Amino acid sequence: MSDASTTTEPSADDVVAATEAKVREYLSSFEDVDTAEDGSCSLQYGSARVFVTTGVFDEDQTIVRVKAQCVSGAKASAELFKHVATFQADVGHLTVTEDADGTAGILFSHSLMGEFLNPAELRMTVVAVAYEADRLDDELAEKFGGTVYDADSNNG
Repeated sequence: MSDASTTTEPSADDVVAATEAKVREYLSSFEDVDTAEDGSCSLQYGSARVFVTTGVFDEDQTIVRVKAQCVSGAKASAELFKHVATFQADVGHLTVTEDADGTAGILFSHSLMGEFLNPAELRMTVVAVAYEADRLDDELAEKFGGTVYDADSNNG
């Protein structure tokens, strides 16, 4: 019988650190994965850079966010917000961030529950987000203004 006073649940920081370690291990099959001091990872595909971050979900669980900035400096407009609200993708979704200067950023992202994370699902999610962001970024920049993440590396 264990004494409840000596048994401790892992902290949110411990759970996030464990999930970040899994993410780094699962992404090790990709070439040129950059790992930042904050535990996030990123990799380039065409004109898109995909960022993989881990955070707390519901106090004791983790969430893994896979996202790519498609466009920076877009014109914030009703047309942009309607496009994002009605856009459908098989995996992932678009979001808009409003910047202090009145422009908007357009991101493509998908999230996974860290507790159930498996290598194939994470790798395929990274591939799907990278592919979709690289495919969509030029079209979005043309339609709503702004610039793609790295136009010089564009595969399209």
